[in-house]
Amino acid sequence: MSENFAIKIKIWFEKDDKSIIGPGRMAILEAIEKTGSLTEATKICGISFRKGWKLMNEINEALEQPVIISERGGKGGGGQSRITEFGKKLMKQYRQTKKEIRKVLPTAYFD
Repeated sequence: MSENFAIKIKIWFEKDDKSIIGPGRMAILEAIEKTGSLTEATKICGISFRKGWKLMNEINEALEQPVIISERGGKGGGGQSRITEFGKKLMKQYRQTKKEIRKVLPTAYFD
């Protein structure tokens, strides 16, 4: 193989042919875990609040338990979001899956 080739991998979990978690949603979840705020997480990830809310809502609706719980902000906004225990397990499984694949393909680039 030529030296110009690279292995790139994008991992995502699906349920009933619907994407549950992949690199983008994982980044949002990690930012929520860090900040406690969906608003702040979407700023960190460079996406609109509406898109972030839609993506998190899709995960919650697709699974048997919520992954994220958000409280609406009051008059000035500022609601809080938190990752549920179920969500933390999902994130851990996603990280573990990447780790296991990296053992097999140590030079692969993950999106």
